[in-house]
Amino acid sequence: MTATATAAPVVTRARVGWGDLLWLTWRRHRWTVLATAVPVVGLAAVALVMTWHVEASGHVRHELPLPGYTYTGASEALTFLPTFGGALIAVFWAAPLLSREYEQRTHLTVWGQDLSPVRWLTGQVVLLGVPAIGLTAGFSAALVTLMNSMNAHAVGDPPFRPFDYDVFEVVPQVQVGYAAFGFALGLALGAVTRRTVLSMGLALVGFFLVRGLVASMWRPYYLAPLRDVRPFRAGRDGALQGPPPDAMVVDMGYLDGAGNEVDLVTSPCGDSPVGSFQRCMVEHGITDVYTDYQPLDRLVPFQLIEVGVFTALAAGLLALAFWWVGRAHQV
Repeated sequence: MTATATAAPVVTRARVGWGDLLWLTWRRHRWTVLATAVPVVGLAAVALVMTWHVEASGHVRHELPLPGYTYTGASEALTFLPTFGGALIAVFWAAPLLSREYEQRTHLTVWGQDLSPVRWLTGQVVLLGVPAIGLTAGFSAALVTLMNSMNAHAVGDPPFRPFDYDVFEVVPQVQVGYAAFGFALGLALGAVTRRTVLSMGLALVGFFLVRGLVASMWRPYYLAPLRDVRPFRAGRDGALQGPPPDAMVVDMGYLDGAGNEVDLVTSPCGDSPVGSFQRCMVEHGITDVYTDYQPLDRLVPFQLIEVGVFTALAAGLLALAFWWVGRAHQV
């Protein structure tokens, strides 16, 4: 009598799903997420409590239980913090994401037949990038609420002017663009360099370099500036006068009778005393002062243009990261 051999059952491994990716992402990055989320949520709560207090009292003359900190000073400090938000995401969230996998060689086990590199990277972008952007948007929304309240109840000049660098950049839509750019920049540098410390350093420098160039060289010229021209009055008021204080001043200077700009560096009146300076300017043909500026009604369009700039940069960097990872895996 012959024994019948029974074939072992074939075990089919389930495809890695979003739940598996979420668990893997949380396990590897939970401390980074918590170390960012806890202080951000806490500071947003502080901003909202301050807003409630200002609205309830009807004035901003309050002090925090910290030596020398008024509500005005504290709110100005809080609105400065988002300057570093996108950089933090670039350096600590995104740059190590791929570079650490390469350095520790864990990508050899993570990227198997059940989970391709592109699918793994897609999961990381969605499960880490979206929460990072969400935290940034929520924090900036709380700060905008505080700024509006402080401006509404301030006595005299408002503490926050729309075109100031930190005020222009703190709104949620602009911060979302910065956060997306920071995440994509760190991810791309991590993919290309495969070195954690190097990619973090390059991400930090690159983020602030690009932001600085955009703010100083592009932002003032998203649209052609308007020009305010006024007569130069000698002996009484030779100072430059111009648009309302809420406008963004792009340039200012002097014009001769033909409407040509005059460079004060080469003017023979440059070292004259104030009164003599004014008379000298008139004697040398200076007739007007001008101010090039961007009016307040361009604030939101400028912010949307800036969002578009950084979103386009983020899309390009994400495409580079995905292409680089897919190409490297095939080699």
